[in-house]
Amino acid sequence: MRLRLMISIVILGLSQMSSATTLHVTVVTASEIEMADRGMSFAGIQTRTDRSVERAVRLALHESQTTFAAFGIEVKTAQIDLVTDKPLREQLTETHPNALIILDIPKSIFSAVANTLSQMNRTTINVRHSDITLRDELCLQSLYHTIPSDRMYFDALAQFLVYRGWRKVLIVHGPEKDDKQRMLILERSLRKFGADVSDIRQFSLSHHPDDRDKNQPEFLTGGIPYDVVAVVDTKRDFGRYIQYQTRRARPVVGDVGLTPRGWHRTLERYGAPQLNERFRSFDLDQHLPPTEAMSDEEFAAWSAVKIITNNLDVLPHEVTASINPRAILDHPETHVDLYKGTRGSIRRWNHQLRQPILLATEDAVIAVAPMPKFLHPTHFVDTLGLDEPESACYLGKN
Repeated sequence: MRLRLMISIVILGLSQMSSATTLHVTVVTASEIEMADRGMSFAGIQTRTDRSVERAVRLALHESQTTFAAFGIEVKTAQIDLVTDKPLREQLTETHPNALIILDIPKSIFSAVANTLSQMNRTTINVRHSDITLRDELCLQSLYHTIPSDRMYFDALAQFLVYRGWRKVLIVHGPEKDDKQRMLILERSLRKFGADVSDIRQFSLSHHPDDRDKNQPEFLTGGIPYDVVAVVDTKRDFGRYIQYQTRRARPVVGDVGLTPRGWHRTLERYGAPQLNERFRSFDLDQHLPPTEAMSDEEFAAWSAVKIITNNLDVLPHEVTASINPRAILDHPETHVDLYKGTRGSIRRWNHQLRQPILLATEDAVIAVAPMPKFLHPTHFVDTLGLDEPESACYLGKN
C-alpha cells in the first residue's frame, strides 16, 4: 500500500498541484443531548474516557499533510452540534454533499440522524457505538462502522479463553437492558468457539441483606466450578469489585480485568508507541500526559479519516472539485494500516471495518486476536464479528 501510494504521489502529484481538490470532513456532535454522567458509574466515578473524537480527527489530518500537498488537496473541516429545537434535516443540510461525516452522537438519536443523512446521500461513519443492531437492522448503503462491534469484541475474548484452555465460563451481568443484550452476544460467542457456560448470574446494586447472593461477589460467584468469570457491566457499576473477591481464585475478564479493546496505550509493536506519542504531542497547545492514549471511539475516528487519506490513489486521475469518500470506502483495494499487525479493510456485506482486537489489562496488551489456529476460508480476521453468512445486513458481496 505504501509503495503504491508513493508511486501515485510522484506520478500524479505534480500534475494535480495546480488544480486543488477539496476533502471535506465534518464531525457531528450533540452536546445538548449528551448525558451528564457519560462515562461514569452509578456512584459518579469516572470509569471511561469522556472526550470528543475531534482530537483524533485532527491527528489523522495532521499525519496526512504530506499526501495532501503532493496531491494538491485542500482540507475543510466542520463541526455540527445538533440541538433539539430544530429539525434534523435542517441542521444537516449544512454538510457538504461529498463530506466524510463522523457521527459522535448518543445512541438515542443515532438511527434518526443516520437515516436522515442516508436520505441526503451523505457518507456517514459510526465511530462510537458497538451495538449489533446498528449493523443488522440499520442496514444503510451510506453508513460505515469503524468501531468494532460487540460481536467482534466478544469473539476475540472467546477465542482467547479457548486458546488458553479456560473453557468453563461463569457469566456475571448487570441489570441494564444493554447488559442483558450484550450478555446474550457473549454467550453466543463463547458457544461458537467451543467454550462452556457454567452459569449466568445477574448482580444487583441493592445493599439489602436479602440480596447478598447478588450484591456480594463472594456469594455471587460461589457454588459451581468454573475456569474464569466473564463480566458484562456496560456502565462499570459493579464489575470493578469482582476482581480478587471471587469465591474461587480465578481470572476475571470482559468489561473489567482482561478486556477486549480496539486500541490501547501499552501496545508495544507495529509502530503503536509512535502513534500514541503523536496523539499526545502533535497539538503543541494541548499536550497530553504519558498515561493518555486514544479511546476506542477516538481510534475509530482516526481510522475513518486515515482509510480515506491512505487510499487517494484508488480514485480516478481526473481532478474534481471535491473528493467522494464513498468511492474510496467501496473500492476493493482500499486498506488502512491500523498499527495492529494487520491492515484494516471494509466488509462489503455490512460496512464494518475488519480489524484485530487487543486483549488488554490496564497496564499491558496480553494478546492480539484473532488467536492462532482459528481459521477462516477468506480472511482470518473475519473469525471476529458477524461473518457474511451470519449477517442480517447484506450490502454487497465481499
